[in-house]
Amino acid sequence: MEILEGTNRFYVNDADGNQVAEIVFVPTGDNLSIIEHTEVDPSLKGQGVGKKLVAKVVEKMRGENRKIIPLCPFAKHEFDTTPAYADIRA
Repeated sequence: MEILEGTNRFYVNDADGNQVAEIVFVPTGDNLSIIEHTEVDPSLKGQGVGKKLVAKVVEKMRGENRKIIPLCPFAKHEFDTTPAYADIRA
């Protein structure tokens, strides 16, 4: 599975090029980004795809010295249950 990067999002396509997973984030101000949406196709549920998408945003925002506000319920749950994300949460 390859995670691709677009403008303010990471996503996964299936073998036919159809999008099957996505996370959308919005930079706001100089030092913040908001994760506003995560979606994973039911065919991928339980495979950790959502977790990998959140991790990609965290990696990118750390590189840009930004904090994250996880408004998306899935991303918020990941931040609430992943102690390693405490340093980047706004």
